[in-house]
Amino acid sequence: MKFIETRNVAVGVDLGQSRDPTTLAVMEQVRYSVPGDDGYDPPRHGRYIAPDFEIPRSQYNIRLLEQAPLGESYPAQARRIKSILSRESIAQHAPRVLIDYTGVGRAVYDIFKAERVPRLVPVTITFQGDGRNDAGGYSVPKIDLVSKLQALMHTGCLHMPDSLPLAKVFRRELLDFRVSYTAVGNATFGAREGAHDDTILAVALAVYGLDGQGRIGIGPLNLG
Repeated sequence: MKFIETRNVAVGVDLGQSRDPTTLAVMEQVRYSVPGDDGYDPPRHGRYIAPDFEIPRSQYNIRLLEQAPLGESYPAQARRIKSILSRESIAQHAPRVLIDYTGVGRAVYDIFKAERVPRLVPVTITFQGDGRNDAGGYSVPKIDLVSKLQALMHTGCLHMPDSLPLAKVFRRELLDFRVSYTAVGNATFGAREGAHDDTILAVALAVYGLDGQGRIGIGPLNLG
């Protein structure tokens, strides 16, 4: 059986502050399907099909993972993102840019809008509860974002070339992610003490965008 590949791209941006850099990730999702895999055979006008084969799981490929220089201004970061978005292999997918809207993210979101970064989606990272936020974007628990990545890695659906400069950093951050509890029993989520979670949040935001974004069927993403 020959499967149809549908590729989709999204960008995740985890904003840095004075002591940690802004991290951005370009993610590609490859979905597999067959003609009429919605359960109907169009040429036969609605006859139901019961597939006797297994459609492969979607694959998530980290195509770019980089950090802006520490101390780079937010307008300069906006221009950096626009430059990446202008690359032909990315521009043809018209990806959404999911930016952390938590804390300082509110002000940075306004700066990015003023710099005309296209298709911005503000995401508020919460401790619990999901839905829409006050900027027309989304609110999502941090544990949900990271748990999705951990599940993708354990099932072999998350791929990253070892040649990416931050590949080892990402894997270490994902392994270091911890769930801890306060004295009153409230759960908190993040990297272990002294560690960071910048790369996993950038990748997680991009994956969140991929799972809810419209898809178009075009060729492979080439960032070379």
